[in-house]
Amino acid sequence: MANHHVITFYSIEQIENNKKLGRVIERFCIKNKIVGTFFSTPQGVNTTLSGTKNSLEELIKLLEKKFKLTLKDQTWSLSASVPFKRLKIKCRENLLPLDGDFDPVESRGRHLNATEWNDLVLDPDTLVIDVRNDYETKIGTFQESTIPNMKNFTEFPSFVQNNLSDKKDKKIAMFCTGGIRCEIASSFMINEGFDEVYQLDGGVLKYLKEVEEDKNLWEGECFVFDERVTVNKNLERGDYYQCFGCRR
Repeated sequence: MANHHVITFYSIEQIENNKKLGRVIERFCIKNKIVGTFFSTPQGVNTTLSGTKNSLEELIKLLEKKFKLTLKDQTWSLSASVPFKRLKIKCRENLLPLDGDFDPVESRGRHLNATEWNDLVLDPDTLVIDVRNDYETKIGTFQESTIPNMKNFTEFPSFVQNNLSDKKDKKIAMFCTGGIRCEIASSFMINEGFDEVYQLDGGVLKYLKEVEEDKNLWEGECFVFDERVTVNKNLERGDYYQCFGCRR
């Protein structure tokens, strides 16, 4: 019986002292034997952590009450073994290293729930963009998605400028694993002059958790950044393994 709870969430909002937040979270996680990765930045937080359900729920309360963060997109799953080797707390200036004169705290794409997402992506006039890395897209993606074939998310501005500069009047629907990359990418695209930019609320993980089986448009499995490697449509450990020597 799986008893290692895994939670993924983020919050995009201004944080006055992100280094202090990082120190507090590090102490709490060490004390409660929570492992995983936690990013703390002036633009917000982003994390995937594993521990007991009680300890993770207490962590959420700490962030919401002490630091007044709004953590609306929380995706829970289970792992039969510990999915992380250690705890990593990272304090950075930006949530993701994407070049451009834009601010995700000020402007981002409109969030869509699973039903709204299905309606939009089934519209032939919609351009669906998978903003994940190339190895992730090969494991699974949505039907009829545009695949940028990026080795790294930092290549996204070049992809937009080289391939989408004449499509600024189209409806753009973008998705990623947990939602955070879409927050940054959608803010970039709005700043570049795209009129209608939408994003899958909570990413693929939340979609798989909430969408009904007969309405599920996802094909394949979903790569996750822990030792499970992938999860299937039921958010259970998938069939893929990763070589930790060559990373393939």
